[in-house]
Amino acid sequence: MNVIETKDKLVSELSQNNKIKGIGQTGDINADLIPGNSDIDMFVLCTTIPTEAERKSVYSNYSNEYSECLMNVCNGGIWGYGDILIIDGIDVMFMYFTTEEMEYYLDDVLNGKHLDREGGFYPTGRLSSVESINILYESNTEWTSLIEKVKKYPIDLFERLFDFHISNVLNDEDLGRVMLRKEVMFYHSVLENSLDHLLQALFAINFMYFPSRKRSEEYIKEFKNKPDDFYDRLLKIIENSISNNTIVISVEELKKITSEIAQIGNSIYRKL
Repeated sequence: MNVIETKDKLVSELSQNNKIKGIGQTGDINADLIPGNSDIDMFVLCTTIPTEAERKSVYSNYSNEYSECLMNVCNGGIWGYGDILIIDGIDVMFMYFTTEEMEYYLDDVLNGKHLDREGGFYPTGRLSSVESINILYESNTEWTSLIEKVKKYPIDLFERLFDFHISNVLNDEDLGRVMLRKEVMFYHSVLENSLDHLLQALFAINFMYFPSRKRSEEYIKEFKNKPDDFYDRLLKIIENSISNNTIVISVEELKKITSEIAQIGNSIYRKL
């Protein structure tokens, strides 16, 4: 597939820019790529962000190898300065960050300053991405140092994340309304929030950075600290949420499984 070859050539040429100090690819570098359904995300560490013209000049050298080039699809913030090249139907996104801002954000997350989801973004997901980044280029130890920074899960972060998320799984007022009115659509909005906090509490008691809900079953299968039959019970909670005849069963199981995770978390506290 041409996308891999083109990506590697782009990495090689971008690394010649003296502003760029490290390039890493997130996710499974050997994953099968499906046109229209797959993407490749590249994190680029810089002293200063190369200008749009500088970036475009590199991309244009390979204009016959991509069908579209979208510049500045994001313009600073948690996704950096991002450009997308569509190669063989695969979105290849280069996200540029200064090393300073990347390190600053990682420190903030590690210190528990970003506990909750921010829009559709999980701050601990950035820690997960950096921890497992595939280093394609670094001028010195730019990526290696950041990986070392996040590799050891801080005990204080576990405590803050677990306390925050386990205490927000159950909204007693809303769940009381669900039990009383048995409104399926209302319960789904409540359950969405509950499951989000529940999963983040689960990842915390396993000292793993919550990346997103993708591949949840795979992660949960490997976890040591979890209630018995946790994933199957989650599916049952969701299954019972679709009918007003079984909503009460769903809520009761949600409360039970939350209590079990709380007990596991408290047990871990006592051992620290």
